[in-house]
Amino acid sequence: MKTPRVLGLALGLLCALGLSAQTVNVLLWDDSYPRALMQWIPEFEKATGYKVNIEILQPPQVFTKTSVAVTKTSSDYDLVCVDEGNIPLFASLFETYDKWPQGKKFPKTDPKTVTPAMLDVAVWDGKLVGLPVNGNLYVWMTRKDLIEDAKYQKEFKAQYKYDLGVPKTFKEMLDMGTFFHSKGIANGFGPFNGGPAGVFGEAIFMWESFGTHFIEYQNGKFKLTLNEARAVEGMEFYKKLMAISPKGAETMAHNERQAAFAVDPKGVFSMFIWPAQIANYENPDKSLVAGKIIYSAPPAGIAKRVSVRGTWAANIPVAAKNKAAAAEFVYWWTSKEIAMRLVEANTVPARTDALSDPKWAKSKPWLGAIAESMKYATERPRFKEVAQVQELVKKYWVQGITGAMPCADAVKAIMKETQDVLTKAGY
Repeated sequence: MKTPRVLGLALGLLCALGLSAQTVNVLLWDDSYPRALMQWIPEFEKATGYKVNIEILQPPQVFTKTSVAVTKTSSDYDLVCVDEGNIPLFASLFETYDKWPQGKKFPKTDPKTVTPAMLDVAVWDGKLVGLPVNGNLYVWMTRKDLIEDAKYQKEFKAQYKYDLGVPKTFKEMLDMGTFFHSKGIANGFGPFNGGPAGVFGEAIFMWESFGTHFIEYQNGKFKLTLNEARAVEGMEFYKKLMAISPKGAETMAHNERQAAFAVDPKGVFSMFIWPAQIANYENPDKSLVAGKIIYSAPPAGIAKRVSVRGTWAANIPVAAKNKAAAAEFVYWWTSKEIAMRLVEANTVPARTDALSDPKWAKSKPWLGAIAESMKYATERPRFKEVAQVQELVKKYWVQGITGAMPCADAVKAIMKETQDVLTKAGY
């Protein structure tokens, strides 16, 4: 009859000793970067005695899962990764970095080791609410084999009166893409029309490049500041790029873009890439163009050069059950040793010392392009209602660039409905 009581006391003792807090539940986004990291997690488990339970989902599902699984009073996860655009939505649910405990096995990561262009990602309302873990922003890819072909060089110069090469401006991007597309050599451009956050990034890329901000924080409030005429110009230009894009461009997301650029024998001349995805394009077992890509900063629009930032941060919920273990995992993850391995695996961590190590000068040519792109890093607007705005921007942006509705009408709809969201939110 005493057995239940004895078992209860034993379980209570285990909890008091902290032995119930040995599993770290982690929510990651799915791409080559976290998958590279996962292969070394057994080393962390062996070094610390902690067990790491990983759930890896596509980015839109990460947002949805975080929305329902993390609150101020409960959390299914000890660590969640959040795309920078969604930090404002969840910032109040996360422990500020200054409150993260010191590591027992791995030293607490100094935020100064994070590339400055990325550190701001995890800052909200003046507080660091997590730690950026990847150096993600637009980098441009151009097919080296196409622009170095003597026949194409001669034909292009005869037609356009300047040299074929890596596009430095939007005009050159359109000219060169049109040249290859019109001759049936390659598709001219690879758009992104997948998830709302990604389409929002493309819209911001165009609008900023044409000299207009979408939403700005002024006098304590978020205000719609989009210049309508310039916004229409940017959308109209993207519509021209759609005309030289692969079949099915209106629904192209990351997998479809990779297939078009790296698997289809026809391929794509030029497009942006998130650095975390470069590994797939440079894998000769998966890509027909491995070793045939030139990386650069994005071409400049009529107003300026822009590189849209899309970094992820690791965050510990206030309600997490295993904060110390989660922090230890992040300190291991963001150490220089692991950062160097991630670079070796053709992914891009957020540590400056790993990205700038001279060891990579010849073997990782895209790192120079990433460093150059960081000079033009541009954030997407960040505010609590951003998910609503991303959805409506995607709706009308895709309709505008595909000709389903006039670009001018699409921009008007975006502006009206965005203002409705902001007004309802009290801005």
